[in-house]
Amino acid sequence: MSSQRILLLGGTDRLLHKAAGLDLDIVNIRRALDLSPAAARMCSTVQAMALDDVDGVTLLVEQLHADRPFTRIICHSEPLQMLAGHLSTSLGIPGSSFETVRLLRDKYALRRLLSKTGFSSIAAEIVTSREELSEFVEKHSSAVVKPRSGGGSVGVHFVRDPNQVDGVWRWAEQVGLTEMLAEEILVGAEVSLEFFSVNGRHLPIAATTKEFGDGAVELGHAVPAPLTPQQFTDASRLVEEVLSAVGITWGPSHTEIAFTPHGPELIESHSRRAGGHINELVSLAHGVDMERLAFQLAADPGMPMSFDTAPARAAAIRFLTGAEGQVVGIHGVSEAAACTDVAEVEIYLSPGDRSHGLRWSGDYAGHVIARGDTATEAMREANRQASRIWIETRETTAGDIAAGCLGEEERAAFDAFDQSMARGK
Repeated sequence: MSSQRILLLGGTDRLLHKAAGLDLDIVNIRRALDLSPAAARMCSTVQAMALDDVDGVTLLVEQLHADRPFTRIICHSEPLQMLAGHLSTSLGIPGSSFETVRLLRDKYALRRLLSKTGFSSIAAEIVTSREELSEFVEKHSSAVVKPRSGGGSVGVHFVRDPNQVDGVWRWAEQVGLTEMLAEEILVGAEVSLEFFSVNGRHLPIAATTKEFGDGAVELGHAVPAPLTPQQFTDASRLVEEVLSAVGITWGPSHTEIAFTPHGPELIESHSRRAGGHINELVSLAHGVDMERLAFQLAADPGMPMSFDTAPARAAAIRFLTGAEGQVVGIHGVSEAAACTDVAEVEIYLSPGDRSHGLRWSGDYAGHVIARGDTATEAMREANRQASRIWIETRETTAGDIAAGCLGEEERAAFDAFDQSMARGK
């Protein structure tokens, strides 16, 4: 039997190594030729091009597809989900369609669908001025305000006081947004559910709990979330209904919910595996690597699928942050990494780099992953070891806020589709 040919959009060295030993013909289209030689050897073709050039990427993929058809498109990057959906739809490749991805990407469209189908009753409106935002806050006493599309908690603001409205709208103007989504704030513990879908069958794998600071940016995660069997069942039923409603049929998904006094309520959902290294936590706790699983199922579409949701142990991640300024030193890494229950320590910044503090998940300076018998113990150990690491910075002149909020890849991929989304196309 000939190997299955798949298209991989973006990806990292770590991801590509997870395809090792599988009979796959991998064509990788990415922004730059920045893979290690070992990772590049996992692919039959590596092509660098501007991923915001939708017409150019489509033409190239059509040519490659005509030469030998792709059986799957794999993409774990949030900014590239709409490109992946567009290619799946235009080429007739099984997977999440453009309309499905657009629904998940457009938080307002998803909220309207949930309201129409009876899965949600929370108030949500598009606001196009500070006056409209003020009216929403006055009507509902508070609001969570976010870009209509996006990820990584970029631009998410909690408005609990009318005096905060001006600051939120000033941020929107600085980054060039003409509209924001305002929603009621959901009161209750927030968790995410990690699913994998095959042929329209949605299988729960794990539940993840979160740790927050003062704002919307997550400081850490732990798997498994401390849910009762009934809570897990209720949350899983809601997620299954939502995934079916939006049309997800294959691949990993990441869905955030809140346990309100009235039951689980959906916050948002994504047609990809979770970010924030949740995949690594799930792998440590449950023995399921969703990135590897996507490759395995692409190689063997008939592979049996079942998961034991009872974890062997717990795992947690704590993200590292530095004060705003230029990084001049990083201390305590080797001491933290030497601890028995620490599975991984990674630093993203180097001396000379700029630390922006913590505005969104793109500002993380590194992370510590630890194990424990329970999620609480794992998170405690991750926090303990993270506290031993010091990102030393010195003050510099503050840069442009707008330029620092979105990376180049996110900006480029957002711009390719989000303008049409804003026009309701």
